[in-house]
Amino acid sequence: MKLVRNSNLIKGLAIFLCLMLFQSGFEIQAIDGKYEKELAVLKEKYKSEKYDEIIIELEKLLNEIGEENTRIRGQFFLLLGAAQEKTGEREKAVENYLLGDLLLDKPEIEGIDLSSLEIYKNTLFGKVINGKRVFEKVGKRKRKKKFPFLAVLGVAALVTTVFLLMKKKSDREQPNFKESYAIEVFNEIEWIDIPAGEFTMGDTHGLGSADESPEHIVYLDSYKISKYEITYEQFDKFADVNAEIRTYHEGSGNAHPVRNINQDNVEQFCLWIWKYTGKTISLPTEAQWEKAAKGVDNRIYPWGNSSPDCSILNYNNCVGRTSQVGTNPNDISYYGVMDMGGNLSEMINDFYGEDYYSISPYSNPEGPEGGDSQERLVRGGNWNSSDPRVSNRNTRSVFTRNDNMGFRIVWID
Repeated sequence: MKLVRNSNLIKGLAIFLCLMLFQSGFEIQAIDGKYEKELAVLKEKYKSEKYDEIIIELEKLLNEIGEENTRIRGQFFLLLGAAQEKTGEREKAVENYLLGDLLLDKPEIEGIDLSSLEIYKNTLFGKVINGKRVFEKVGKRKRKKKFPFLAVLGVAALVTTVFLLMKKKSDREQPNFKESYAIEVFNEIEWIDIPAGEFTMGDTHGLGSADESPEHIVYLDSYKISKYEITYEQFDKFADVNAEIRTYHEGSGNAHPVRNINQDNVEQFCLWIWKYTGKTISLPTEAQWEKAAKGVDNRIYPWGNSSPDCSILNYNNCVGRTSQVGTNPNDISYYGVMDMGGNLSEMINDFYGEDYYSISPYSNPEGPEGGDSQERLVRGGNWNSSDPRVSNRNTRSVFTRNDNMGFRIVWID
């Protein structure tokens, strides 16, 4: 009887392992399909030269993808290295090229020409000097050992079974310092809810220039906008974990709004919070900014229709520099957003179009197509300007940095 029981136990375990491996085959296929799609999207971004976005997304994907996805992980590492080579991160590129090479029989990505990249070629294939093959710093590329097919299959089955039984989820691990800082910044921001609905966009009082007309009705879905402009204290946490980002306080304290940054810096900041919190974060569209400032009563200024003066807002060189955010309580919008009239003018996500209002869609407009234009919009007055009307429009280059311009962000919940 004991022998029969042991035999039945062995059979039961064998059936269990077979079922687990059978199920894992379907799970791995589904996972592979997901990451194949991610890889296809990232390759298109590479062709569009969106290298910073690729780096952020690939670092996240490589943290979550399982060890068994060898082929796709290898291509992820190669693509990450290529994006880092394009952005000048040489040492990181070398490291990721080598990781990709260790995982792949051929270190290549279908549809992407890596052969034109010098660091890629020198790292994996060396260069010819005086008729000899020389490898740059990293030493000669190691030849991969070939394992018998059955041995590989057995190891893969064992790894898969252990992986499924342990169910070690990355979200249970302690967050790293980059993630901790991003979550901390997100939680520090005070958010103002802007409800869905219509408002009248444009100059409704006949006080502005031609590009503020015609006034037109716009519908926006609900969103949240940061109550205050993003401060040095918040942006410095991002700079602390991104070595290529620099901020220049120039005597401004941590509670002052950050300035002297450009479009690329701000987009990276938004993607950083998005990556580690899962929240959809971006610069506001022009319509989102104006509705948050104007509300639905067609006021001239964020605080109402009374003329601006130094008791209301920091503008027209009243103070001679920025103020700490929130220190001008009268500069408050219809919905309770602060400093939309003064302190710093604010970056907008939209490209500029002089006659865009005449063709703007009714629902959730996002500005004209950019094309080759480098002109983006700026909204709101600043400590050195004299026109804080909510419909006033200005422009700047995406490369511009100056001490009159900062930003606030929106969150689509």
